[in-house]
Amino acid sequence: MESKTEKKLKAISRSWFYSEPLLFSTLCTHAFVENQRLSVPMRTGQQRIEYSPEMLEKFNDEQIEEYLKIEVYRILLLHPYSRQPYKANRGVLLLASDVTINQFYRASVPLAGVEYLKNQAQRFRILENPLGEKWKDTEEEKFFQRNLNVNRQTGNLETIDQLSFEQWYRQILFLIKETTAGGGENAGSSSESENYVPGDEAAELWEESQEVQAVIQSEIQKAEREQGWGSSGGGLSREIMENADFSMDYRKILSRFRANILSTNRSLTRMKPNRRFGFKAMGSRWERKANILVAVDVSGSISDEIFSNFFHVINNFFVYGIEKLDLIFFDTNLKYTKPITIKKKVNLNEIKGRGGTNFQPALDFYFEHSEYNGLIIFTDGEGNIPSMKNGKTNVLWILSSRRDYERLRQWISLLKGCQATYLPF
Repeated sequence: MESKTEKKLKAISRSWFYSEPLLFSTLCTHAFVENQRLSVPMRTGQQRIEYSPEMLEKFNDEQIEEYLKIEVYRILLLHPYSRQPYKANRGVLLLASDVTINQFYRASVPLAGVEYLKNQAQRFRILENPLGEKWKDTEEEKFFQRNLNVNRQTGNLETIDQLSFEQWYRQILFLIKETTAGGGENAGSSSESENYVPGDEAAELWEESQEVQAVIQSEIQKAEREQGWGSSGGGLSREIMENADFSMDYRKILSRFRANILSTNRSLTRMKPNRRFGFKAMGSRWERKANILVAVDVSGSISDEIFSNFFHVINNFFVYGIEKLDLIFFDTNLKYTKPITIKKKVNLNEIKGRGGTNFQPALDFYFEHSEYNGLIIFTDGEGNIPSMKNGKTNVLWILSSRRDYERLRQWISLLKGCQATYLPF
């Protein structure tokens, strides 16, 4: 049976369906979980939003919605799922997340990171050397003098430098060390509230997850295509797009691409017991085989350097456990009627084309040959959008540069069964 608090949270979620489509779709990727032991209103991580019913009962509906919105902003900025610094202080991670959000959204409920910097702003006004004599007139001191500002009319923290989440983490960690027992004028004499740093409870669930990152980035791409940012508007979209990396590491994508192909090669056999029902049901046998077709763009826009980068990666495919590859080459059409099969590192720099670019012949060859269960296209993307005719999927586009990737990822993501990455050369 749903609690009163959970009903309120779900009612807020439903109200976002029209007014905040990105927040709604992001919220749907996480589950509400009640946690009566929490000493904070909410926390996020591991694809769930935990909440304290006892604490939320103290707030009105508008305040509860504000706390929920902040947690969804954390998810969209991937703070709970990004790679953390070595031996990261979880409490400081939370403070950095709060301040990053404050750069584009002024919350109507107190955020620990914002309150901490507002307290430090007061110290900087009162003390002559708040960071200690060794930091006097340094860039570090000047940074905090610029950014520890409180608007006297609104009471808002107003930072000047637009820093990333990771940059704020380093700056706040430095500030904490230099204004507590570690240093700074009157470091140990200020009140407890001035040097208060929250525990790591609010960020306890945070851990890196490539899978969740991919899910959230998919929602962001959808919002970008459909202009579904909601009433949060430009500030949210700019912050997300500046910090988002939709590509991920191409090596991880290649490994996952191969794993997806292998997972389709399942057959049933009476020679192996079923894990649940024994020999009463057939077991599964998986063929450790990936039939991958690689299409290489050899059009005039592909320089010798790009061509060399393509084959550097192709030669390294064998590191990922791929036994053999079939290669085709294309510009406006296919350069050979049959693919070239390679089973070890080779040098194919003599393959030339240098015409225009048409992706359709390479895709049509893949569609017409059922023996292939995956296609990888190496290109700079200088061509017309192709047609995915027969619904066959598992197509990976590897673009020649980050610039090409950013230019083309939108239309590639609209093609059924396609994903994209780029080479970091």
